[in-house]
Amino acid sequence: MVNFNFARNSLSVFLFSMFLLVAGIPLAQAQSLPGDHGRWIGTLEGSMVDSQGSGLVYDFQFKEDGTVDVEKSMTVRKLKQTFNWSMEGSNIVLSGDASGPIGELSDRTITYIDDTRYEFKHVDGETDVEIRKSKPFWSWMHLVFLFIILMVGNEISRYYKGVSYLLYFILPIVLIPHWMKAGFDGWFRWIKLYSAVAGSVFTTIFRFHNIDGKTWAKFVVMLILAINIAEAVLQDFSQPDLPNIINGIAGVLCMVTISRWKGVKKDEQKPHDMLWPGMTTFWILAYDVWNITFVYINFPNTVAFSFIVLLAPTVAAIWIKKGTYLQARAFTLAIYMMYLFTFKAFADNSLGLTFVIPMPRSENLVLIMALVSLAFNVVYFVLHYRWRFKGKAPANLEVGQSESVL
Repeated sequence: MVNFNFARNSLSVFLFSMFLLVAGIPLAQAQSLPGDHGRWIGTLEGSMVDSQGSGLVYDFQFKEDGTVDVEKSMTVRKLKQTFNWSMEGSNIVLSGDASGPIGELSDRTITYIDDTRYEFKHVDGETDVEIRKSKPFWSWMHLVFLFIILMVGNEISRYYKGVSYLLYFILPIVLIPHWMKAGFDGWFRWIKLYSAVAGSVFTTIFRFHNIDGKTWAKFVVMLILAINIAEAVLQDFSQPDLPNIINGIAGVLCMVTISRWKGVKKDEQKPHDMLWPGMTTFWILAYDVWNITFVYINFPNTVAFSFIVLLAPTVAAIWIKKGTYLQARAFTLAIYMMYLFTFKAFADNSLGLTFVIPMPRSENLVLIMALVSLAFNVVYFVLHYRWRFKGKAPANLEVGQSESVL
């Protein structure tokens, strides 16, 4: 097992990461108008998209011949339409078929804000949708920076009790006024934010306040995980599309294969991690596949970053300290949600960065991902309950049969 001591060098890692991110500011703020052509991206998330607060991505490819190819990604759909574009002063005017798949952009004026941003009105006539020039290199650097932040945040949360209290007890209260201005009005994001924070709060209490031997405390640990899954399952089932339903079923299977929760315990050796020895690697991977599929379907605007948020605790649990997946998942998810609410406006406006890295997308690909998610969880479900009811399990594959599979 590789032993990374992130806590000892966390400040150096953090400062180096900040240098990498901030080094890109001059390029990120360079003047770049649609007249230069290229790719511009706009996103929206919340109740103005749909009643479930899903995400939406507009992807503009401006061309020299005066046309622009637009792709609109929302839930399972990816719509495409080509428009003509021209400049009226500093503003962009689109013209095209109003009956087309993205007809709401026909005869639409996209208003100049500054050299890095334009905006137009959403179909509700009230919400502004900002578009900004795609900067792939710095967007990917932002992704790497976030991964480092999550790994460092998890390690210092493990080793320093005071950091846990600051991050998960104090900041979620102090930052409420700022978060109210973050632009998230969909119920899912707010519930996810505070359920993630609550999970980290309880994990900290479990580690340091002598409740680790209580059955009710272990049940609460399991319940936090189940609620985390149920929130997403509810969102999937509230959508009418087949991939949502398929992935929702996968989420249910993920919930009913949670096992060995009574074995959750506090490590008696420092830093007193919360351990779940009976959580299998197969279950973790099935959970990861289901979760990234959920985000891919419902939030095309945050797919790449959500993948990193899932990767961080998986790396921490498999290669840094085995048995700590749920603890690492709680810490990294809470840090990500707080980062998202706190720094989205800063990253967008001050650094010219975006939380969006467009991923390949089509209705067929969405369906394939949902089927893969279901397949992973069906296989694990069958193997797990075959062991539970018949006592049979694959010779070299843990599906819950061992108290300590790590």
